[in-house]
Amino acid sequence: MAYRTYAPERDDPFPVSRSGIEQFIRCPRCFYQHRRQGLRPPPMVPLTLAVATDALLKNEFDTIRGNDDVHPLWKEYGLNVRAFDHPNIDIWRSNFKGCRVLHAETNLEIFGAVDDVWQNRNTGELHIVDYKSTSNKGDPTIDGGGWSDSYKRQMEIYQWLFRQSGFEVSNTGYFLYVNGSKEGTFYDATLGGIMRFSTTLIPYEGDGSWLPDILLQVRSCLEGEVAPGPSENCDICSYFSSREILEVH
Repeated sequence: MAYRTYAPERDDPFPVSRSGIEQFIRCPRCFYQHRRQGLRPPPMVPLTLAVATDALLKNEFDTIRGNDDVHPLWKEYGLNVRAFDHPNIDIWRSNFKGCRVLHAETNLEIFGAVDDVWQNRNTGELHIVDYKSTSNKGDPTIDGGGWSDSYKRQMEIYQWLFRQSGFEVSNTGYFLYVNGSKEGTFYDATLGGIMRFSTTLIPYEGDGSWLPDILLQVRSCLEGEVAPGPSENCDICSYFSSREILEVH
């Protein structure tokens, strides 16, 4: 879908991505300037290694999607699940398509691209799965740290999207972490360069009850004629504020 800014006079649904909701939560001013005024934030450095590990993990579970094979990871963690087989799985995983839902109360089309969906063999419920890549000492965690709350909201938005799409979705989602090791050496005489990863599966009990209220706030922000004030914890707002002070002096 082509990028466009919000225009109050239009009555067609306005698309807001999962990352757009996160942008609003972190800084309504940056969200408004981006989605209403067309000022995009500076681009982030692409996480190309994470993109590669995401692709490999999708390939891994696609090999057993549609059959009753049990992945060793599920055995290790005692999960009775299967890789959910659905005609829309590739659409749901596409960054520019994703799972899309019209929120009638705000006329916003909310969307987001999941990494994977597993189905509980006992209950039929779906478990949303999000892949994460890192290279840290010790086991990864989603508690504490600068992005932990964002990761949890991400999971809860995906759960909400699938529920609104008519699926039975478990509150339990899974973060599948691959953690690159800095130990040992890189080159192997037979296989060439190798980076070794350990794998951690972290269950998370999502609660997306906060989302409908946030969507009302998002719509109200978009309809405003003046941009909200800068957020104290926004690095972009802080940078431009400091720059203006320096230029004045």
